[in-house]
This record gives sequence, C-alpha cells and structure tokens, in this order.
Amino acid sequence: MPTASKTAPLTLPGRIPELDGLRGFAILLVVICHYIGIADHAPLGFWIDRMLCVLNAGWSGVDLFFVLSGFLIGGILLDARNSPQYFRAFYMRRVFRILPVYYLWILIFVFLVGVSVLFFPGRFPVTTKDFLQVPIQLFFLRNVFIGHMPIFAFIWFGVTWSLSVEEQFYLLAPPLIRFLSTYRLVLALFAAILFAPLLRFLLVHYSSPQGLGAAFFPMPCRADALAWGILLAVAWRNPAFRTFLENRRLLLQRILWLLLLGVAALLWWLARPFGLVTLTIGLSWLALFYSCLLLVVVSQTDGPLASVMRWRWLRLLGAGSYCIYIVHSAFNRLAHLILLHSTPRIYDLRGLGVTLLALFLTLGVAALSWRFFEQPLLRRGHTYSFEERPAARVPASISVLQPPVQQ
Repeated sequence: MPTASKTAPLTLPGRIPELDGLRGFAILLVVICHYIGIADHAPLGFWIDRMLCVLNAGWSGVDLFFVLSGFLIGGILLDARNSPQYFRAFYMRRVFRILPVYYLWILIFVFLVGVSVLFFPGRFPVTTKDFLQVPIQLFFLRNVFIGHMPIFAFIWFGVTWSLSVEEQFYLLAPPLIRFLSTYRLVLALFAAILFAPLLRFLLVHYSSPQGLGAAFFPMPCRADALAWGILLAVAWRNPAFRTFLENRRLLLQRILWLLLLGVAALLWWLARPFGLVTLTIGLSWLALFYSCLLLVVVSQTDGPLASVMRWRWLRLLGAGSYCIYIVHSAFNRLAHLILLHSTPRIYDLRGLGVTLLALFLTLGVAALSWRFFEQPLLRRGHTYSFEERPAARVPASISVLQPPVQQ
C-alpha cells in the first residue's frame, strides 16, 4: 500500500497511464479465477484444494472493470457533454472498439458449429440448437439469457455476460450524462448505488437457491459499481475534490486498508459468486474497495501502488485485456476437452501443461489481435471527433483498452 509522500501534480483530463495497469490487474484476477480457482485440484489434498478454491474470488476482477468503465466512459461523456457530435462520436467509437472482435468471435462459433453439424454429427457436443444462441449474442443479451445454455455455447460465450452489462450501460449512460444537470446526475448515481444492493437482496430473498444468478448477472444488479465509477469521474473533475485527496493521503490509504481487510474477511464467501453473502454484502463491498483503489492509483501517482500499475508487463496485459477476456476461458476449456477429454485440471503435469498451453495461446492471440486488428480499428474509431472540425490523427502508439471498455 502507498505511504505518505509528496503528492504528484494532478492533471485533468489528460491520460492516466496507471489505469492500463489496473486493467491488467483486473484481467489477471479473472484469468487466475478461470485457470486455477475453478479448475479441478482436489487430488492435491484438502488444504491445498481449499486454498486454491479461494482464488475463484478472482471473478471480482469484473467488478474492477465495471468501476473503471464508469470512470473512463463517464469521464469521456462528461468532458464532451456539450459536443454537437456527442452521440455520434461516442457510439461510432464504441462500434469500432467493441464490435469487430466480438462479432468475429461469433462468426467463428457459427463456422465451428456448422462444420461439426454437417461433417461430424454426433462426434462433438454440438447441435443445431447452438445456432439459437447467436441472436442472443448479437444483441448483447447474454446476461439476460444466461441459464440453460448448450455446453459448447457455454464454453464459447459464458464470460460475455459482463460485456452485455457494459453494452447496456452504454445505452443508459450517454443520455443521462447529456441531459441531466451535474446535481441531478449525482443524485441519480447515488440512487443507483443504493438501489442495486436492495434489488439484489430482494432477488435473493425471493429466488430459489438455483436461481440466485438472477441477482448476479442483470445490469441493474451491477449498477452500483458502474455508478461509483461515474461518480468518481464527476468528483475527479472538481479541483476541490482533488485538493482534498492531496491533503488526505494517509486517510485515503487507511480507508483502502480497511476495505482490503473487509475483502479478506469476505474472501471465503466471495469464492462462491452465487452465495447469499456475496450477493448481498460482497458486491457492494467490492465496488467500494475497487473505487478506493482507483482513487489511490490516480491521486497518488508517486506512490508504490501507482508505480506497480506502471509495470510494463501489467500494462501490456491491460493492452490485450479485451481479447484476452473474450477468448481465455474457451481456450482453456477446449484445450482440456480436446487434449485430455476432461474439464480444466491442474493437479498433474499433463493438466498443468495444457493449462499453460491455453494461457500462451490466449496471450499470443491477444497480442496479434491488438497489433494487427484492434489497434488499427481503434485509430479508425477515433477519427469520429466530438468536435465539429475533423479529428486529429491518432498516433499509432495509442494504447487504450480494457474488457469491455476503452477510452
């Protein structure tokens, strides 16, 4: 954690390179969850198995993405709220950033299902029913229709529920920020922060144990993390707030420590995403913790925590995080299924080897995707300016990404 030292000058709006590292940290948590936490490691012994199961709490990296999304997208919209090209520029940039990689992933799914059904019927767990999942994916409704997925569709698309949350957020945030005064916007954000945990509590109370996902996946149930991000973006644009942070460095660090201790206390329950504690207390606590973490990183850029977020490998991981997020789980599950005929496991050398192979494939595909596909498209998207004049050329070195949102 950071210690007290002289605060670096705070600039606005500017680029905040430490946020690339936060993206990298978020995707690292998610990969650890899916590659280690939920893998089969029971043969390693009771205590090792229990300790590794705790890593399943890495799913909370998604909540860090939500806070980052609210902060970055909210900040972009706040800075451009009076732009004559407000909606056009924002949505065209989203189209070029989000849709190509995502729709290519859907197209590959359709191709694989078609080949399996036509040429290898019955040899793979694929049927024509998998085609019914395509419209759900095309319209970003995975978080609404998350249950009863065919096995191959689940392997391929299971993680995209959070991308659906993001896309639904993109539909709501721009008009709210455009048409509400700052005062009313802040009231609406606080209302979302209070409403989301209440909604989760009601859904948990009235759902069966098998239906607790209804309190985990819908966008309104995750609105508090997104709202915290926008609220921080509003506050960050207030010089008085930044001065307050500068003068209260130790206080902010202590709050972060307190929230971290709370995360540690909840860790066993957080490893169970659909448990009562996680759905009622855990998600709210995580939103607070990640919001405070973001504040420490952006306000104390000379501190050790911000320095860690500037590590090159972590920022590179953040750079490829969108593609990594989409493909990592499918690569791991399919590698184990094809090579070992099993679900993911890490309790023997063969399982560990296949897991590492899936990881290398994931990172390699993400690096190629960013270099030759995503980065050129991102530059193309940035030609849509919020100003009426033609947009300036975006440098080839631009590095702004995160799953599922980028500047």
